[in-house]
Amino acid sequence: GNGDQLFSSRKAPHRRVHLRGTGNSYTIIGSSDGENKGEIDGLRVFKETHPGAVYLHRGNTYLVDRLDLETNTVSITQAKVDYYTRARAHKHTEIMTTYEAKQVAGTRVSAGKLKVTEQVTGFDRWRIRGRKHINRVPLDLPEQTFETDGIWFEIPSKVQAEAETRRLHLMGGIHAMEHAVIGMFPLIVMTDRNDLGGISIPHHPQVGTAAVFIYDGIPGGAGLCRQAFYRAGDLLDVTLKAIRTCPCESGCPSCVHSPKCGSGNRPIDKASAVFVLKKLLAKGQKAGELPGNARRADDRKKTESLVLKPGKRSQGGKAIMKRLGVFDLETQRSAQEVGGWHRADLMKVSCAVLYDSKEQVYREYLEKDMPQFIEHLQQYDCVVGFNIKRFDYKVLSGYSDFDFGKLPTLDLLAEIHKQLGYRLSLDHLAKVTLGSKKSADGLQALRWWKQGKIREIIDYCRQDVRITWEIYCFGNENGYLLFQNKAGNTVRVPVNW
Repeated sequence: GNGDQLFSSRKAPHRRVHLRGTGNSYTIIGSSDGENKGEIDGLRVFKETHPGAVYLHRGNTYLVDRLDLETNTVSITQAKVDYYTRARAHKHTEIMTTYEAKQVAGTRVSAGKLKVTEQVTGFDRWRIRGRKHINRVPLDLPEQTFETDGIWFEIPSKVQAEAETRRLHLMGGIHAMEHAVIGMFPLIVMTDRNDLGGISIPHHPQVGTAAVFIYDGIPGGAGLCRQAFYRAGDLLDVTLKAIRTCPCESGCPSCVHSPKCGSGNRPIDKASAVFVLKKLLAKGQKAGELPGNARRADDRKKTESLVLKPGKRSQGGKAIMKRLGVFDLETQRSAQEVGGWHRADLMKVSCAVLYDSKEQVYREYLEKDMPQFIEHLQQYDCVVGFNIKRFDYKVLSGYSDFDFGKLPTLDLLAEIHKQLGYRLSLDHLAKVTLGSKKSADGLQALRWWKQGKIREIIDYCRQDVRITWEIYCFGNENGYLLFQNKAGNTVRVPVNW
């Protein structure tokens, strides 16, 4: 509740994290015997188990016969072959949000959320002995898209122009730089190069210049690139040293070649990479004014902080909010009397109360007023309630053929269940969040109906609507509600209304 600790909504959250990675899991089976050989995650399946791929399992060599995307299965057959396969892929990225940006010597480094789209377009067969290229096989596989965190280094247009003047291969240089930066990442952040991905682009439309992107190879990100952002200068420095001190002439696996490059380490220009990195690390050199589209990407975070959420107040003090209708109803019969909760349409309404957020008035309805009440619900920009999708709308369906699923609805209980995986009572939320409590409950309202005390039912229903409205306002203003978990701790449930 104080905001200084994080609690898991589930008792054993680690059980929901798959050892094979994220995304859909594919089962690998033997083509002849149907034996389960293991599993592979959805991000690696196209690269490692595409049709025709050589797959290694427990020291044995297999050929992939079939990749079935509908059943999430990979069929393999054991075989002895004198070659290995390497997938070829094409990928591009889109900057979704820029978290931070800073000047590092002669380059601008940014960190943010990226959308990465990758498509395996084919694979190469290579002879094991002698590493001789045998042939290239095209593939027609769907694109894979995921969002993750990443960093990117901008290559100023002046550096690009000078590289071209010197007849250096710019694309080969930034491609080599991308591979080398990923290789040096474990010196800066505790990680493995296989946990990362990279893209080098001679002209990125959002950045406005050439750029080298490095991203976490896990959907959602793992925090690796966000750590590296704060040591971006050190990362470039060790990368330059690694390339310069490598004794090879034009590039090798020790410096600028990558074992998992989707384009077969082509083009690669070691000399161009050294030149570009020297320029980026040159003291006193400025990257220059960013193009307008790059500034827009960088300023997106600032802009987002100015957007007013519904219920927030502008500087003039005027509430920015749609017209909301908050309601609750009580019934004449219990679930037991009608044969179960699934027959709520037979329970009949004793009363209903509707609060209009714009006019700030409460309206009361009896059973005879249900046609008018249902008509009024359709006039609001959004209908707000507590458990109204599963219960109240079902009760009202006994009075009308109207499809209540068409109403724009915010069911607070449904939203809480979506976050926690379990439900909380309105009374519990009122006590912990607001410090108030309900005056009665549904069973008492049923007894009042049998006693003919309709006024007491209306007052009770009205209080429930008021509590629901106050809980909505609290969540909308603060971004969370408070409740007490099973351990007795007062904790927050995040809400985004």
